[in-house]
Amino acid sequence: MRHALWIGAASLLALVGCGGSIGGTDATVIANDRAKSSVDWKLVLEDNGNTSVLPIDRMDIYLTEDGSPEIYEIHGPGVMLVGEFPRDVHVDYEEKFENLFGKTIQIQPNGGDPREPKNSSVVVSGMGAPVVGGTIQFEKLTGKWEGSQGNKTLWGTIEVRIPGANGDRTVRGKFATHAVTWG
Repeated sequence: MRHALWIGAASLLALVGCGGSIGGTDATVIANDRAKSSVDWKLVLEDNGNTSVLPIDRMDIYLTEDGSPEIYEIHGPGVMLVGEFPRDVHVDYEEKFENLFGKTIQIQPNGGDPREPKNSSVVVSGMGAPVVGGTIQFEKLTGKWEGSQGNKTLWGTIEVRIPGANGDRTVRGKFATHAVTWG
């Protein structure tokens, strides 16, 4: 019995001495949390009774220091949405995502990272469509790990305007996206 206690204590000391933690390393915990969160990272659009579910890889937010608008890109297979936040709305380096809540954020037909501009588009009812405008409303934030390997998730509602046979039409939905700041 004493021998078993000594082995258990020695194993615990070795684990702590190697920088590990009981229940897994921080990297393992972060990876597990990310895997759980990533299930929700998608755009769900309703269009005349059809539901389109599009996975989202992440939302990149490009920070600025000179007071110019911060730029965003939401992307994944079948999704590219770009735009900028209003001048008075900044996430900043402290990742104050709550500054986005209650604001109407415009989706632009083109923009995003100025080094590699993109065109907004979505797949709706199995067909790719350019996005000529729209809005995003952020409602909540979940997750606790920052960065591209983290799990910070922004949730909200969306309206996208796409060309139709009789002019532009609006498609509505909900989304959850991993949010990462760059700058």
